[in-house]
Amino acid sequence: MNWKKQGEGTLETTKPWSEPRKRFAKGTASVLYGVIGIMTADLAYEPGSVPKYAIAVAAFLVGVAMALIHSFVELVKNETQRGSHLRLSEALELSRASLLVMMFPTLVAALILASQFIGLEPGVLARLLPYISVVTVMALGFGSSYVLDGQLRPASIRALSWTLVSLVLFGAKQLGW
Repeated sequence: MNWKKQGEGTLETTKPWSEPRKRFAKGTASVLYGVIGIMTADLAYEPGSVPKYAIAVAAFLVGVAMALIHSFVELVKNETQRGSHLRLSEALELSRASLLVMMFPTLVAALILASQFIGLEPGVLARLLPYISVVTVMALGFGSSYVLDGQLRPASIRALSWTLVSLVLFGAKQLGW
């Protein structure tokens, strides 16, 4: 059972969330690791200072690193909850589930490569990427809540809170931290 707050402090039970909805919400939230990884990485470069496709490779490697971090966090969380180590097969399953983290970094790498193939001016994507990232974080925040029960208010609050965190990161990068 899930509990929903009603007026005057009373609680009302709501329908339990289905397993597919829980997995989808968790997967959506997992993508956030990759978005934040890209937002905090410094993928900007001076044309001619690195090989042409190095930035795309860097974006992909950020995804790999964030997927591994997500996998490590989930491993420790699961072992702590159950009070024992996971079997290798269980740890590998957690690692496979962490591959969703690579979704956004892989998309960014593909966009970087595509922008080079179509001859987009260097730096255009780098200037747009923070804004794309903030919008993605907002959508992920909203979707990870809304998929569970279809309620707009909690989904909007989550989207707002996640967006505020991403704006703090964006602001810090603008200040050169």
